[in-house]
Amino acid sequence: MNLVTAWTTLKESDSSDLVLCIDFTGTGRAEAGFPELVARVDIDATFWHVEPPGVAPGSGIDGQQYLASWLEPVTASGKTVRAVMGYCVGAVYAGELADRLAGTQERAPALILFDPEPTSLANVYFQFGKVFEILSSILSQQDVAVTQEARDRLLHQEGVTIESYAEQLYATFSQVAHNAFGRAGLDMEYAEEMLGTFSAFLSFMSLADQFDPWDSWRRAVVVSSSSQLNGLKKARASGIEPQVAEELEFERPHADLFRSEEIARAVTKVLER
Repeated sequence: MNLVTAWTTLKESDSSDLVLCIDFTGTGRAEAGFPELVARVDIDATFWHVEPPGVAPGSGIDGQQYLASWLEPVTASGKTVRAVMGYCVGAVYAGELADRLAGTQERAPALILFDPEPTSLANVYFQFGKVFEILSSILSQQDVAVTQEARDRLLHQEGVTIESYAEQLYATFSQVAHNAFGRAGLDMEYAEEMLGTFSAFLSFMSLADQFDPWDSWRRAVVVSSSSQLNGLKKARASGIEPQVAEELEFERPHADLFRSEEIARAVTKVLER
């Protein structure tokens, strides 16, 4: 399969410096995204935001192939990556990209992470619920019930892994969505578009499990929110003590990290180093 990763330009510059932003925002979530932050950051560089390839869970694509498709446009740009920034599970990919780019340019990119978290079954379960709540408005009560039942049942099956869970969730939701659109006589093109977004999201969440982020995060500057259920605070509550180069803590909730002028100024200072 030929994977194609697009990068959306958040801010253009004549500078040869490039800053990469890693997050998945195609699901209409409520949290602020990198566009809000980048608009407040005062650095002369081009900022790109990743649009991961639309690959479905269980397609046979592994993490290495997935990430290689992200790097191809970056390398082809001829720009020097000044920094890689990642939000939540996007921080896993940000660390991997920064490590790989470090060996291809004179200076390693800075690594800036916002409430970084490794992926997990609980994380996929929770994020699936948030995304499904947005999409379920077009489904019947029975469709919603079938999907929610599968979401709970599959989580507790013996030997479940993050990848198998994502694959089975996608298979269930795909069938439900096609049946629902067929019954309603709605545009199947829209159904495929919706499923494409959904499958890309589940792949983004599940393929992150193929990378161990802890080593790369040792050199990261981490921006932590006040939310106890996110980022390094969540890791510490579970008994893990992540090692990072620097942690900047702010009294802002997880969903609003990118809406803060104070945080934008702090990020600007890190990028100026």
